[in-house]
Amino acid sequence: MLDLKQYKITTHILFLLLFGIKFLNVAQDRIDIYLFLFWISPLLIFYFFINNLMVRAYQWFCFFLIIYFLFSSLRVFGANSLWIDIFEMMLICGLFVHIMFGPKTIKKFT
Repeated sequence: MLDLKQYKITTHILFLLLFGIKFLNVAQDRIDIYLFLFWISPLLIFYFFINNLMVRAYQWFCFFLIIYFLFSSLRVFGANSLWIDIFEMMLICGLFVHIMFGPKTIKKFT
């Protein structure tokens, strides 16, 4: 089990990797920059509250991650899947599991 500092560092890394992999889609002209900004805005809002260790934000963020997972799975299991889509889906799944255990970790160390 991670302590609270390690948990927060892992959360930061997962968020940054997810932002980076989605930005690679912009760099490859697979999505528009406006779609990227629309996609990233809820994540940034939740990132602020998750960084402040608000348990309710963890619970709501899991619901939002399910929506992101559904959109990602459409691309992965579609006709022309790329490695970047598979990596994005893996990051979303990893972040979901990580965030799901957030309230338990917060409760244990505070």
